[in-house]
Amino acid sequence: MDAGPREFLRRLLEIPGPSGYEQRVQAAWREYVGAFCPDVRTDVHNNVVATLKGSENFSVMVVGHADEIGMAIVNVDENGYLYFNRIGGVDPTILPSQRVQVLAKSGPVPGVIGKKPAHLLDADDNRPPKIHELWIDIGAKDKADALTRVRIGDPIVFGEGYAELQNGYAVARNFDNRVGIWVAAETLRALSQSGGGKATVYAVSSAQEETGVWGAGPIAFALKPNLGIAVDVTHATDYPALSKNRHGDVQLGKGPVVSRGVKTNQLVFDGLEAAGTAHNIPYQVEVEFGRTGTDADVMADRGPGIAVAVVSIPNRYMHTSTEMIHLDDLDNCVRLLVAYIRTLDGATDLTPR
Repeated sequence: MDAGPREFLRRLLEIPGPSGYEQRVQAAWREYVGAFCPDVRTDVHNNVVATLKGSENFSVMVVGHADEIGMAIVNVDENGYLYFNRIGGVDPTILPSQRVQVLAKSGPVPGVIGKKPAHLLDADDNRPPKIHELWIDIGAKDKADALTRVRIGDPIVFGEGYAELQNGYAVARNFDNRVGIWVAAETLRALSQSGGGKATVYAVSSAQEETGVWGAGPIAFALKPNLGIAVDVTHATDYPALSKNRHGDVQLGKGPVVSRGVKTNQLVFDGLEAAGTAHNIPYQVEVEFGRTGTDADVMADRGPGIAVAVVSIPNRYMHTSTEMIHLDDLDNCVRLLVAYIRTLDGATDLTPR
């Protein structure tokens, strides 16, 4: 991965942006993509789309979602402790002792999610915590002091930032799904630098996926592409306690993961598979059974229907503060998408046969 794209990835990962609060992430994405694609616009839902016009009558939308999971303040007690609820799929059992950032109007406010020390636990204190029983300590003297820094409804993110490990592995709290919008941008950049192609390409950074997969639907309805490809993360199964017989065999560093099954278009799967084979690009396969849990779900039923596919980055420890990927999978995902998109033209027919 070149220095420019690597720095762009780092920048995306270091900007906090839970669902509904993706504005700074989207601003960074617009700035980067705007350097090589002049046609960039934002809709009322805060989806951002960059268009690379093709020479023939076929269009493909490549979409990742900009938002991450998080929380939001619901109450401040008299002692200045903050109580919160979740934005998206947050697991309360991993929250105690986490460091957090409250995304206040005046800037990030650091804090910690408190936990009773093991020395002071009673016998019944070992049950899993409920979200409303947890609190954030920002070092406030009392409620009035806390409310000079934060407001009810302020969003919160937890965990640390991006770090590279050995052997090409990296960790961050929000690979889900900043890697998707990175891949969408880099796919568009690679196609743009090579003069574009026959198909029109819409690269999209969507909003509000983690809270119900909302953002990609309206933009897909507006654009009406012939094909929608969702780029997201998927569960790696190459670590202890996971059954490959139950969840499939997905490994970090073995390439992007192409879904096949009920919702995804079989002809697109065949095309992605052929592109990977022809260009010696490693890829893996997983099966979906009618719901992908990605932006593909809301693209599929827009208007008269859109052919969809999902290409994912293997991710260990999803929805924790220590999500892990292999950086080679990002580069190979871009290579695979570019190789496949170059095969699309006005004669492409994705009708099952």
